[in-house]
Amino acid sequence: MNSNSGYSLTILRVLIGILFLFTGVMKLINPAGPTAMLTGLGFPVPQIFAWILLLSEIIFGILVLVGFKTKYTVWPLVIILIVATVLVAYKGTINNPMGWVNVLFHLIGIAALYVIFVEGPGALAISKE
Repeated sequence: MNSNSGYSLTILRVLIGILFLFTGVMKLINPAGPTAMLTGLGFPVPQIFAWILLLSEIIFGILVLVGFKTKYTVWPLVIILIVATVLVAYKGTINNPMGWVNVLFHLIGIAALYVIFVEGPGALAISKE
């Protein structure tokens, strides 16, 4: 590992944390949006799942952002991305070949979270695994 790899991991961790924090806050501003999406996907009690989704993105996004217990805090976000990839992004490719960009975006997010899990939070993290 070179001397800058800790900071590379920090940049990755901070950007992924900001990404989830941003998407969670956007859902918090308009919780009817994710509720309608989950209703359309056939989720039972979509209001509850929408709040679980947005709070998970905010809480775990913050925890990843600051580098707290990333060995554990990345996994709820991985689950969110897997579900979103399978139920939303992949379905978007049926009528729109450019939908694959969205699928790839989700897969890159999963890969980044996995790198954080394997390599640790990098420099400037609250907790070192």
